Amino acid sequence: DDAARIRHYIAALAACGGHQKLVSKGENKRVQKAAEVKEMAREKNLVERRRERQKKKNKQTVVDIMMLLDTNHLSDIRQEFMEAEDGLTLNSFVRVMLKYLSKDESINTQDLVASLCELFAQVDVNGDATMEWDEFYGYIHEQGMAAGDDPASMTVSVMKYNPKCVWEDRVLPKKSENVVYYARTDWIGINEHNSAKLFVYDIVQRRMVHTLQHKAAVLASEFIEVRGKKLIVVSTCDYGITIWDTQSVWEASGFAELQPPLTAQESQTSLFWDESSSTLYSGGVNGTVNTWDLFLHDAKASAPKLLGHKSTVRVITDIPSLNGMLTASLDGTMILWDKMTGKKRKTYRGHRNGILAVAFSADLKIIVSAGITDELMVWNSFVEKKLSDLVGHKAPMLGLHVVESRDGAFQLLSSDKSGIFKVWDLRSLECIQTFSCDPQICTAGIRAYVNLAHKNVVIAVSPRRFEEFEFSYSNTPELTDDQEVVCAFYNETLDSFVTAAGGHLRVWESSTGALQKTFTIGTPIVCMCFDDRQRKFFIGDANGDVNCYNYLNGVLMKEFEAHSAEVSQITYCDEDKCLLTTSWDRSLCIHDDMDNDEGVLLRTMKGHSKDITCMANSFALKLVATSGADGHILVWHYGLGLLEGICKGHSQDVTQLAFLDPHPMLLSSDILGNIAIWGVPPAPVGVRFTCLCRVKNILLDEAPHVYSVVLAACTFPDLAVFATGDEAGDIKIRSINKIVNMFEVPEVPPPKIPTVQELRLRRRGVTTIPA
Repeated sequence: DDAARIRHYIAALAACGGHQKLVSKGENKRVQKAAEVKEMAREKNLVERRRERQKKKNKQTVVDIMMLLDTNHLSDIRQEFMEAEDGLTLNSFVRVMLKYLSKDESINTQDLVASLCELFAQVDVNGDATMEWDEFYGYIHEQGMAAGDDPASMTVSVMKYNPKCVWEDRVLPKKSENVVYYARTDWIGINEHNSAKLFVYDIVQRRMVHTLQHKAAVLASEFIEVRGKKLIVVSTCDYGITIWDTQSVWEASGFAELQPPLTAQESQTSLFWDESSSTLYSGGVNGTVNTWDLFLHDAKASAPKLLGHKSTVRVITDIPSLNGMLTASLDGTMILWDKMTGKKRKTYRGHRNGILAVAFSADLKIIVSAGITDELMVWNSFVEKKLSDLVGHKAPMLGLHVVESRDGAFQLLSSDKSGIFKVWDLRSLECIQTFSCDPQICTAGIRAYVNLAHKNVVIAVSPRRFEEFEFSYSNTPELTDDQEVVCAFYNETLDSFVTAAGGHLRVWESSTGALQKTFTIGTPIVCMCFDDRQRKFFIGDANGDVNCYNYLNGVLMKEFEAHSAEVSQITYCDEDKCLLTTSWDRSLCIHDDMDNDEGVLLRTMKGHSKDITCMANSFALKLVATSGADGHILVWHYGLGLLEGICKGHSQDVTQLAFLDPHPMLLSSDILGNIAIWGVPPAPVGVRFTCLCRVKNILLDEAPHVYSVVLAACTFPDLAVFATGDEAGDIKIRSINKIVNMFEVPEVPPPKIPTVQELRLRRRGVTTIPA
């Protein structure tokens, strides 16, 4: 293929006159090389672009499938699962889901099947190629709950609110009824009951900005930034919707009414501006949601009315991660609409009375709704199911919003009219802080609160009085973690990085570096690794515990038999689906990861006189090597657990071990900067457990006697080289060809990789795996 590409480029050069320059063999080779490099770069760019598109698509895959899932068919889907004795295979799962998913003309069948395959891979975390009903339904619940009440999912950076100051402004009306915060500004809109005046107030500079006079009582208002203009849209009880320009050059105040006003068929009690479609949404007293084109000053002909509520619409909000619009009404229901078609996608019922406010956590995919009484409910956005009630408020609700912290949208702030505020952890559904307003504020009655996230403050608003609460993180936001990072890995399957520090594990977006998730393990993490599919991660901690977690949501999946001391290293054998752990209790353990409910201990090997600090395994050689503070390297038979031999030569702690597959050789390094290569079975008997080569890891640009300790090593089998990384930050690549030729070390043929079925049969009733 490479030769064909080169010929193609030479032909192209000749066609454009380039043949005149191909006058020598050397010049010919140079052109060929340039063509090859150019072609390889082009193909690499194409592959990268495809990967980026696929990554973006995969991020939306599960949400799209979950939103197409009709809850009325859950019982039918469950029956399909029950009829499959051993669970559904990938083909069966795709067939069943295509049968019961709602039809969406915007998604073609090929993309839908690809999405279902990705969904199957995410649910089938254990990689046994089958899915049971409990796994599927549990996954749906977890996607709505994210991690439930599992301690591994608790948030790390808690927002703490503290009272800062109280002030009064007598310029404001005595009996303010409604208060609205205009997002991305420092302004609020205040109006009295049945008043035609809307007072625009700067809550940061504490001054009146302007008073907007209307012909009828003000019902709702919204601030809009569009086409370089800053507008305030106001609905009144005479069915009118007035648009004010806040930057007019024709008025001294800067505020000017734009003509003509919009006219609805009923009073509009809620307003929402959708930036993505440049559409104004308004909710009426009869339950209708209208769409408006501000530039045509008319109802938007291309977007139909949203008909579904039976009473006044109080809330309209956009949910981009679900590609929908959510509305809430005094009839006690919420409806999720498809913005493109205007059709209902989900209806959420459960409130005894009307709904006052809603909030959505994009990270957890859950909805929180506040009723006009003290009701506060959490909903699974995928299956129209109420997950829980947040109990704690004793007065009618005032409002709520999701708090965006450094860890994500995992906390909720809610308030009631008595002046009580509560901060909730949405993953554990527990109240983590309660604070209240000053008595002089509460006496007048709380009308609203304003969340100024860019100022790190929340302001409670009552008639003429304000109280400011300052919030801060309990952790240092500019650091990856407040504690030392002990390990970091790249997840190629899900295109993200993961770091472990202290008792926290964080997942980072690879392209932007943004923090995606934070999982709290609890005990200090010492080491970790992925499984072969990179859908699970295994943690070894300072207490000797070894646990398995779901990479997507941090849910604890199973526990392994613990060591009696700190776990020093943990690694996963991809081919055999086994977990290998070493500990300061001087033991090496091999665990079976095939069981879905628990980790099964297959065998334990002991032989060191001091703590084990490092380990390496080779499935091709059927060997495991361990070493530690005694400087001895013990080589074990992987399948039988028998000691094959000991490599003696290091006088101090060994820091790294790595097998140099496909050659039967072992790389080791110690704290003195020594690097050694050993022969291991099935190498010739004369070189087994013998040091074939020893070098010093000399510090670059320093005198020959200055050495650096190797902290990391990896091999490149196809190139017969290995790379080392040391404490000075240097990376060196060394060849093993001379050693292989000198000692006539043969290559070991690649092993046969067992299938999942073969592994199951081999493990059934067997505690050792034959070679």
